[in-house]
Amino acid sequence: MSETDSDAPLVSVVITTYNRPECLERAIQTVSAQTYRPIEIVVVDDHSRTPASDVVAKLSPDVADLRCIRHDVNRGANAARNTGVDAASGSYVAFLDDDDRWAPDKLERQVAAFERSDPDVGLVYSGRKHVGDGTVTERKIPDPIEGDVTKRLLCRNVVGTQSSVVVRTDIAREVPFDEEIQRWADLEWYIRVSQVCDFLAVPEPLVIYTFDAGNRISDDFERLQTTVHQFIEKYSDLALQYGFLFERKMRGWAYHRVAQSCVYAGNYQGARRYSRRAIAAYPFESSFYVYAFASLGGRLTHRTAQAARTVFSRMPLPST
Repeated sequence: MSETDSDAPLVSVVITTYNRPECLERAIQTVSAQTYRPIEIVVVDDHSRTPASDVVAKLSPDVADLRCIRHDVNRGANAARNTGVDAASGSYVAFLDDDDRWAPDKLERQVAAFERSDPDVGLVYSGRKHVGDGTVTERKIPDPIEGDVTKRLLCRNVVGTQSSVVVRTDIAREVPFDEEIQRWADLEWYIRVSQVCDFLAVPEPLVIYTFDAGNRISDDFERLQTTVHQFIEKYSDLALQYGFLFERKMRGWAYHRVAQSCVYAGNYQGARRYSRRAIAAYPFESSFYVYAFASLGGRLTHRTAQAARTVFSRMPLPST
């Protein structure tokens, strides 16, 4: 499917932004560089100090339609996404955080996947590359989702960043983002979407996900602690439908995600606390012990764990 296909469905690209004008400019450029057409861009400015409309006015994006909507007050990323979905005119909605980038053929590949898929498919996601510290690039391919998608998502985000997703517009409106959830917005939303449609993966890494950008809400430990309690309270009953032990597993993974974030942020005290909670909830998962060790001695054991992981990842698989 190419730019010249006049029968191609319109894709609404929702770019949410807050106080990152340079990032917004690059995000618009990465959408303009897409091989797919038709596209409309909906920029939702969550009350930035410099209005996004000032940034947009300087650009000449190669798309047919670009609109900028500004919140009167800062309402958070989930509210901004909901505003963008409400304003979307396309058959599909693609989300793009302003500090992420797309491969030029991302939308083309994902719309093609929709067009050849079963009608029950409502969300198509892609692989991604993680970029951090300015120089390190790591290839990430999504796990194949087989069986019960909801059950998988209750423990782990097997889809990835919101910027990797294209969703049918009717589903995005049927399942809005929870504006009370301050962290894990993507995972929480995927769980609810998985209950109304099937998911499909395009395994190639078509998103460049920047995890060292400033002004990420992931830097706020208090919000993270609030979210883990919200998440467990919201999904405990659903997890119990899979049995008592699975509900404990869901809790363990929720605490583990907090421990992971703490380790990467250098908050080793918080990492130790939540690693203990993860192990107490579900002592059968080896990953929980790895992060407990990484946080045990602070930066020293963290670096030791990183070095060990690098060595083991490079070892050849045993012959069969």
